[in-house]
Amino acid sequence: MEGLLDFKKDPKAYVYSKIYDSLVEGKLSLEMLERGLLQNASAKAFMSVKSAISALVVSNLDKILEGKDEKERYWYENVGYSAPTTGLIGISKDLRRINIDVEKIVRIALSLHKFSYNGFDPNFVDYRNEKEVEDDIIEVIEWVTSLDSYFAFDEKLKKEKEEIEKLLSKKLN
Repeated sequence: MEGLLDFKKDPKAYVYSKIYDSLVEGKLSLEMLERGLLQNASAKAFMSVKSAISALVVSNLDKILEGKDEKERYWYENVGYSAPTTGLIGISKDLRRINIDVEKIVRIALSLHKFSYNGFDPNFVDYRNEKEVEDDIIEVIEWVTSLDSYFAFDEKLKKEKEEIEKLLSKKLN
């Protein structure tokens, strides 16, 4: 299938694509937030984190797999590399083990993911008002702008980051 990125055949291209996805989703999240589309903004913020985590996993896969049993190795090589929603907490713990602390951001992103589906239904989400959701979206997107501390950014990625930073500064002022 053309256009399908295989992390095993070309891990650098896969990681680059996921970083780019993360930045674009982050920018879209802020644009939707600006328009008052809170649930959509939450969904995009979640997708932004999910893509970033996938990039971190693939770029650190050898370290993550050290000491893992065959079952866990198989999972990471066939599923975990994509940072599936149901595996994000465990992945964040494995990343922390190799000194990449993303657990707080992952948990915030998962809360935003639940909100994107359920809105303010008190039976399913922990948010009480729009400000709490907005604050979490902003915190997640601010983290996304720090991805250049993990990865080298070329001009294309720097441009996306700058666009996000402009939107963030507008939102914070």
